[in-house]
Amino acid sequence: MREEIFGPVLPVMTFNTLDEAIALANDCDYGLTSSLYTQNLNTAMLALRQLKFGETYINRENFEAMQGFHAGWRKSGVGGADGRHGLEEYLQTHVAYLQFS
Repeated sequence: MREEIFGPVLPVMTFNTLDEAIALANDCDYGLTSSLYTQNLNTAMLALRQLKFGETYINRENFEAMQGFHAGWRKSGVGGADGRHGLEEYLQTHVAYLQFS
């Protein structure tokens, strides 16, 4: 659960509360991508503010938008490197992708 895996792998772990799930997700050295599936927009926004990842996908698969960029935190990178984001590489950028219907 604490390794950065690039491949068709889906780690699964149980939790009892949203706070516990966020603590478990943040308990690693890496922070490239996180995913969240919920029908509650308030839950999504709460988790989005607390997750320590450069990209968060909400209710969708993990492919950034064409205008998007990779924005890793911690050992997963130093932020986006294209466009104006290259100038802001020393900031903690957090991209959110939300599918809301």
